Amino acid sequence: MATAKELRKRITRSLLKEISEVQFPSVTMLNRIEPELTDPDDLSDYAEVLVKKIEATRFPSISLLNRLDGLLAQLEQLERQRQQAEASQRDDSREEADEHDRELQAA
Repeated sequence: MATAKELRKRITRSLLKEISEVQFPSVTMLNRIEPELTDPDDLSDYAEVLVKKIEATRFPSISLLNRLDGLLAQLEQLERQRQQAEASQRDDSREEADEHDRELQAA
């Protein structure tokens, strides 16, 4: 039996596929999928689909451009958070190594 999370992911993937295949995805479909995109990879995949839609037309819709701007802002924020977490982990590791070196020198 599939979990709710697995089913939600499956529906999200299905909607993403549908959005990528139709020339003009409905606002309803876009509104439906966006709250479900919590994973950075899903957000990135969706943004890529929107970029392709925008690139495929000479005059992209303002609402599609606005959606993409919002997604890119979310992705940039997630990237900054990931970079900060990685920097923090490096600092923690460096501090642990320094502490270990001090203990060895004291012994």
